[in-house]
Amino acid sequence: MKRNVFLLLGLALCLMATACTRLEQARPMDGRGPGELPREQLAYRDAVPAEFGDLIGVTSNADNPTWTQAWFMKADKSIVVVWINARTGYMLSDAVVIPRR
Repeated sequence: MKRNVFLLLGLALCLMATACTRLEQARPMDGRGPGELPREQLAYRDAVPAEFGDLIGVTSNADNPTWTQAWFMKADKSIVVVWINARTGYMLSDAVVIPRR
């Protein structure tokens, strides 16, 4: 009886080990191909430039909840997205600009 239990436990562990897959590392600023939006280099990384305008929203990604996106609207109505790590306070050096036409 004990032997059967250990055999089943061993088989279950083998099945669980083969089912594991490595998660993709989050890289929010990596390009995904044609149609990329323009990026703007931040002048400093301890504050958001005033020319980005008013903060209009903050979102997070369910797959990687520590990274938040701060959405700003410039005076010309274009949208700027800045990525901030909510856990560490680290801000990426690039911002994505979504122009309005």
